[in-house]
Amino acid sequence: MCADLFRGIGHSIFNTLLRSKMEDIVKELMFTLVATDKYYDVINNFQKLKTDQYRVIFTFNIIWENHIIPYSHVVNLSKNAEESERIREDGNSVFVTSTSNLNLRIALNIYTQSISLAPYPSRQLALAYANRSAVLYELALYSECIQDINRALDFNYPDDRKGKLYMRKTQCLIILKNVTAKNMIKKTEYWINKMTSGPNKLKLQTKLDELRQKTEQKSFQHDPMKQAELESESPLPVIKSYNNDIPCASDAVVLKYDENNGRHVIAARNIDAGEVVVVEKPYSLLLSQENTLSHCSNCLKNSLAPIPCKYCTYSLYCSEKCRDIEWSKCHYIECSFFSIMAKYGFNDSDFLSLRLAVLAVKEAGSIHALKTMLEEVDKSDDSRTKGFSQDGKFHSDKYISLYSLERNTEKRPFIDLFRRTIDTCFILYLLATCTKFFGIKFSDDLRALARNDDVTFVGGLILRHQQIIPTNVHCFTEQRYLECDPVQRGLAAMPFCSLFNHSCSPNMMRISRSQHIVLYAMYPIRKGEQLFDNYGYHFAVMSKIQRQQKLLQHYYFTCSCIPCQENWPLFTDLKSYKILVKTKDDKNKIKNALKKFNTYVNLAEKGDVLNKPYIIEDLLMMIRVLYDRVPIACKEMGEVVETLKRVNGLHGNKCVSVEISMYK
Repeated sequence: MCADLFRGIGHSIFNTLLRSKMEDIVKELMFTLVATDKYYDVINNFQKLKTDQYRVIFTFNIIWENHIIPYSHVVNLSKNAEESERIREDGNSVFVTSTSNLNLRIALNIYTQSISLAPYPSRQLALAYANRSAVLYELALYSECIQDINRALDFNYPDDRKGKLYMRKTQCLIILKNVTAKNMIKKTEYWINKMTSGPNKLKLQTKLDELRQKTEQKSFQHDPMKQAELESESPLPVIKSYNNDIPCASDAVVLKYDENNGRHVIAARNIDAGEVVVVEKPYSLLLSQENTLSHCSNCLKNSLAPIPCKYCTYSLYCSEKCRDIEWSKCHYIECSFFSIMAKYGFNDSDFLSLRLAVLAVKEAGSIHALKTMLEEVDKSDDSRTKGFSQDGKFHSDKYISLYSLERNTEKRPFIDLFRRTIDTCFILYLLATCTKFFGIKFSDDLRALARNDDVTFVGGLILRHQQIIPTNVHCFTEQRYLECDPVQRGLAAMPFCSLFNHSCSPNMMRISRSQHIVLYAMYPIRKGEQLFDNYGYHFAVMSKIQRQQKLLQHYYFTCSCIPCQENWPLFTDLKSYKILVKTKDDKNKIKNALKKFNTYVNLAEKGDVLNKPYIIEDLLMMIRVLYDRVPIACKEMGEVVETLKRVNGLHGNKCVSVEISMYK
């Protein structure tokens, strides 16, 4: 059968499959392999492959031979003026009937979608910004409202409607007590006079007269304090004395290696509870897909009025500055096909696996230079220092530190690794055919991609990342005022934090900050003891059997931490110190230490902990007192630790909710 007919069959199959998720595409391929008696041959041949690059080449050919040919151009996901108009009208329908903040928030998101779809620049973009400014005004987000008004005016908002827009801006400035409100009165009057006579013009003139009286009666000065308080962030913790080998870590720790623990972190001296051990900036941060309408794609901060990429419909930003930063960093490549990946149903890990490859090539300067650099890393036979730079340090901002992390390739079952390779081939196809990352845009011929060494080398890196990410990458979180537990904001590739081993009762506390992750000692740690993180399976909320099953399934090891060895009970079954502690003197000391605990719990639940450093100090004191006197885990220790996590979390990333606006 000729290649053109192959291509035609593939086009037909893929047009159908494109309406499904990647999961359906994989199922279709596996069904075809079974139906043609090729499944076991594929297993046997795939498992003989020794490198990720060879796995990509092999799988490219399997996809081609079975007629699953990805045609990226069949999907039109570019800016669309008509679709933007349609969605904006949907937003109007919700907005005019809104009776609560929840409905207003829905309208806000709909207008943001309209903004993301509007061509840049265009009338549709101006109208969508103007309509969103009305929602922001109703939500008492006056600074954001002014920003959207200015953007609408920048994109040639219709002259006959400008009077109403300037009126809204004037109202915001008066509420914010901004000194420019008086000058805005004059501009508003000018544009109202430009309007055709009618009821709307008369209403605006009457309203303007009322606003003019307010400005004459009040003394105005710019007072941004309330908004600043809402968006304020505690200073980044500072490490007292830095590590010579690991720039992001304290000299209180040392990196070790042995066969049982792999690379792991040991206390080089006694470490006090609450001591800052690591302040690491991720090699890369990636915003989760579910947050694209509410957070900045570059800095990941919550943004209630984001602006879109000029060219794609996927990425939005808190400011023009962040938009420009991410464009030059990586989005100039990702822009062409991130929307397509989202349409296919790729997950966040897939997006990150691609981004890491783009950043690695950019850091090295070229694919050839990256190959040379990684060849040197691969030659290293020192398991402890593998991935260290030539200066003898383990740098979080260097790709080789990330490249050296554990993959568990040999432990992965066939279906896991083969599925990741299929995903890699589709991602690599989009990279090669939608961009000039490799110097040219490639055609749809998968065989040509499989024969190109540069393409398959980068594919091998993407597949390597597909294995590194589930084993090492951290959830980057934020604290929401109405939720006790932190929620995911995005993914963080953290080379050094990835080297901490797991315990079902960790002695480290991990908190996400604006652009960093901070690790604190949760309890006193003695010199020579290992420092442990938690991989998401804690003894207090999950039984030993469940934890060990999950850890074996996801991380390929059987946990032997103290809670697993001693089969500690769940939190609901933990005993009180009143039962565990034997001496009356120790009981009294613990009781006195916990006197203010319930007060701090109430403050933490309300989110009222900022500018109260004594809360953290007192909670740490409680931990020290309990740690020295209770022989095993107790109910009160669990409660104090969880409260401390909550308080520290509120000093980190926060999601500003419109329901708690300080101006209302």
